[in-house]
Amino acid sequence: MSKAERTRQYIIEKTAPLFNMKGYDGTSLNDLTEATGLTKGAIYGNFEDKEEIAREAFRYAINTTRQRAREKIATVNTSKRKLFAFLDFYEEYVFNPPVKGGCPLLNTAVEVDDYRTSFRRVLVKELHLIIDFIEELLEEGIKHGEFKKETDARRLAYVIFCSIEGAVMFSRAERSEEPINIIVSHCKNLLDQISI
Repeated sequence: MSKAERTRQYIIEKTAPLFNMKGYDGTSLNDLTEATGLTKGAIYGNFEDKEEIAREAFRYAINTTRQRAREKIATVNTSKRKLFAFLDFYEEYVFNPPVKGGCPLLNTAVEVDDYRTSFRRVLVKELHLIIDFIEELLEEGIKHGEFKKETDARRLAYVIFCSIEGAVMFSRAERSEEPINIIVSHCKNLLDQISI
């Protein structure tokens, strides 16, 4: 990795928590220089603009979160156990996220809904990757006789993920584990209901 690549990665890693906590508009150039210890020129010598930094910081936050989730899931060997591990990851993740500030998907979704529409495509792609991942685990479980054949994997993937994201939002807003605990338990019950 070249010095320029290392500097670029350093900026991304240092600014990801800022964008995740404060959002795009809430993160100032002063915040970026303070977090990195670099000058404005050094930062913009490595990135076209603030939008590019925010986009790369979001990707870093998502990739870091995805990697942690995959590490937890890799410890088990059946589709059902992988789905339970995925749910457990989110239950632990609510107040201990890999990137400070909470869920980067949820935080970014609020911003792109109305005014950062250029970023929407990046976010939606990530949301669909998670739905696809859950759906694949469900389909794998159906194929291996863990889950009932009539299970609508796509529909259940949406139910599970949207429920979890809503619970993450509620738990963080309320500063309570109760919402996420209830939803994780409910999702596990749904999986038990489709189990053979």
